[in-house]
Amino acid sequence: MNFTVRVDGGSADGLLPFPVRTLVLTGELDHGSAPHLRKALEAAYADQCRHLIIDVTGLAFCDSTGISVFLAARQTLAQRDGSVALAGLNARVQRTFRLTGVADAFATYSTADEARAAITPS
Repeated sequence: MNFTVRVDGGSADGLLPFPVRTLVLTGELDHGSAPHLRKALEAAYADQCRHLIIDVTGLAFCDSTGISVFLAARQTLAQRDGSVALAGLNARVQRTFRLTGVADAFATYSTADEARAAITPS
Protein backbone atom coordinates (compact mmCIF):
# COMPACT_ATOMS: atom_id res chain seq x y z
CA MET A 1 0.00 0.00 0.00
CA ASN A 2 1.24 3.48 -0.81
CA PHE A 3 1.68 6.29 1.66
CA THR A 4 0.70 9.89 0.98
CA VAL A 5 0.80 13.14 2.92
CA ARG A 6 -1.45 16.03 1.94
CA VAL A 7 -0.69 19.34 3.63
CA ASP A 8 -3.53 21.74 4.37
CA GLY A 9 -3.22 25.17 5.92
CA GLY A 10 -0.21 27.33 6.28
CA SER A 11 0.12 30.99 6.96
CA ALA A 12 -2.06 32.68 9.55
CA ASP A 13 -5.68 32.79 8.42
CA GLY A 14 -6.94 35.73 10.47
CA LEU A 15 -8.67 33.51 13.03
CA LEU A 16 -5.42 32.45 14.62
CA PRO A 17 -2.34 34.69 14.63
CA PHE A 18 0.03 31.90 13.63
CA PRO A 19 0.26 29.15 11.02
CA VAL A 20 -1.55 25.88 11.69
CA ARG A 21 -0.92 22.95 9.41
CA THR A 22 -3.00 19.86 8.93
CA LEU A 23 -1.23 16.81 7.56
CA VAL A 24 -3.64 14.26 6.11
CA LEU A 25 -2.02 10.82 6.03
CA THR A 26 -3.17 7.84 4.01
CA GLY A 27 -1.74 4.37 3.58
CA GLU A 28 0.93 2.72 5.69
CA LEU A 29 3.42 4.67 7.78
CA ASP A 30 6.55 2.64 8.38
CA HIS A 31 10.32 2.78 8.02
CA GLY A 32 10.09 3.15 4.24
CA SER A 33 7.48 5.92 4.20
CA ALA A 34 8.55 7.90 7.29
CA PRO A 35 11.01 10.10 5.31
CA HIS A 36 8.08 11.42 3.26
CA LEU A 37 6.34 12.50 6.48
CA ARG A 38 9.55 14.02 7.85
CA LYS A 39 9.87 16.13 4.69
CA ALA A 40 6.32 17.47 5.10
CA LEU A 41 7.06 18.27 8.75
CA GLU A 42 10.24 20.15 7.83
CA ALA A 43 8.20 22.34 5.48
CA ALA A 44 5.75 23.05 8.31
CA TYR A 45 8.60 23.98 10.65
CA ALA A 46 10.08 26.34 8.04
CA ASP A 47 6.72 28.16 7.89
CA GLN A 48 6.96 28.74 11.66
CA CYS A 49 4.06 26.38 12.29
CA ARG A 50 3.21 26.26 16.00
CA HIS A 51 0.30 23.87 15.95
CA LEU A 52 0.02 20.75 13.90
CA ILE A 53 -2.97 18.53 13.32
CA ILE A 54 -2.21 15.07 11.97
CA ASP A 55 -5.30 13.54 10.42
CA VAL A 56 -4.77 9.78 10.49
CA THR A 57 -8.27 8.81 9.36
CA GLY A 58 -6.84 7.19 6.22
CA LEU A 59 -3.85 5.59 7.92
CA ALA A 60 -4.11 1.82 7.62
CA PHE A 61 -0.93 1.03 9.57
CA CYS A 62 1.63 2.82 11.72
CA ASP A 63 4.72 1.18 13.18
CA SER A 64 7.15 2.43 15.81
CA THR A 65 9.06 4.44 13.20
CA GLY A 66 5.94 6.47 12.49
CA ILE A 67 5.28 6.96 16.17
CA SER A 68 8.83 8.23 16.66
CA VAL A 69 8.22 10.80 13.90
CA PHE A 70 5.06 11.96 15.69
CA LEU A 71 6.95 12.23 18.98
CA ALA A 72 9.75 14.22 17.35
CA ALA A 73 7.18 16.63 15.91
CA ARG A 74 5.63 16.99 19.36
CA GLN A 75 9.02 17.82 20.86
CA THR A 76 9.85 20.35 18.12
CA LEU A 77 6.55 22.17 18.50
CA ALA A 78 6.70 22.09 22.29
CA GLN A 79 9.88 24.15 21.98
CA ARG A 80 7.73 26.76 20.17
CA ASP A 81 4.98 26.59 22.81
CA GLY A 82 2.94 24.68 20.25
CA SER A 83 1.25 21.32 20.02
CA VAL A 84 0.49 18.26 17.93
CA ALA A 85 -3.02 16.84 17.86
CA LEU A 86 -4.15 13.61 16.24
CA ALA A 87 -7.48 13.34 14.47
CA GLY A 88 -9.41 10.29 13.32
CA LEU A 89 -7.50 7.51 15.07
CA ASN A 90 -8.93 4.21 13.91
CA ALA A 91 -8.90 1.17 16.21
CA ARG A 92 -5.82 -0.42 14.63
CA VAL A 93 -3.62 2.68 14.86
CA GLN A 94 -4.99 3.55 18.29
CA ARG A 95 -4.00 0.08 19.50
CA THR A 96 -0.43 0.66 18.34
CA PHE A 97 -0.32 3.94 20.25
CA ARG A 98 -1.62 2.23 23.39
CA LEU A 99 0.80 -0.71 23.13
CA THR A 100 3.78 1.61 22.76
CA GLY A 101 2.69 3.73 25.71
CA VAL A 102 2.27 7.01 23.84
CA ALA A 103 -1.51 7.18 23.59
CA ASP A 104 -1.69 9.89 26.24
CA ALA A 105 1.13 11.96 24.74
CA PHE A 106 -1.20 13.56 22.19
CA ALA A 107 -4.53 15.29 22.30
CA THR A 108 -6.91 13.28 20.12
CA TYR A 109 -10.04 14.35 18.29
CA SER A 110 -12.61 12.65 16.09
CA THR A 111 -11.97 15.04 13.20
CA ALA A 112 -9.40 17.59 12.09
CA ASP A 113 -12.07 20.30 12.36
CA GLU A 114 -12.56 19.47 16.04
CA ALA A 115 -8.82 19.61 16.60
CA ARG A 116 -8.56 23.00 14.89
CA ALA A 117 -11.46 24.38 16.94
CA ALA A 118 -9.61 23.38 20.12
CA ILE A 119 -6.55 25.51 19.27
CA THR A 120 -6.62 28.83 21.07
CA PRO A 121 -4.24 31.73 20.67
CA SER A 122 -1.72 31.85 23.49
